[in-house]
Amino acid sequence: MKLPVDILIQCSQVGTLVLGSLGVWVALQNQQRQLNAQMFITVSGRFQELLRLFPTEAWLANRNVNQPIPPRSQEITDSTLYCLQLIADVYHLRQGRYVSNKLWHAWEREIKHTLEGRIFRREWEWLEIEFSHNDEFLKYINELMKPDVAAAPCDPLTGGS
Repeated sequence: MKLPVDILIQCSQVGTLVLGSLGVWVALQNQQRQLNAQMFITVSGRFQELLRLFPTEAWLANRNVNQPIPPRSQEITDSTLYCLQLIADVYHLRQGRYVSNKLWHAWEREIKHTLEGRIFRREWEWLEIEFSHNDEFLKYINELMKPDVAAAPCDPLTGGS
């Protein structure tokens, strides 16, 4: 049985369209991965810069109850504000669907780990007003900062129990 030439041409055209579409899909997937990698590098760089500004004793005392908590200072408040602004930027990128689920879940674990600390909970009492224009972000941060049921409550003025 011999196929007519026009059917062979149509099949080859469909095959070309399928291969072309597959090529475009692969290119888009690669571009998305590259954008996420670039975003990760950029945000990680910003975080490293903030970490260098944050007073070391405050950063270490944030999660370690064995470390004495330093008194409130403008330097700690400013550093905390800068960190919260970075978190807000990443949060808004996520809300705009610019961040992949995998990347977001990795960042969110670290964000939660940091925000549950004594320094950030203490400073949030003073800095929450800076983000009052965005109810969704406020709700998100307050949810992340909720202490575990088993943990002792944090005194927002001293950062301790």
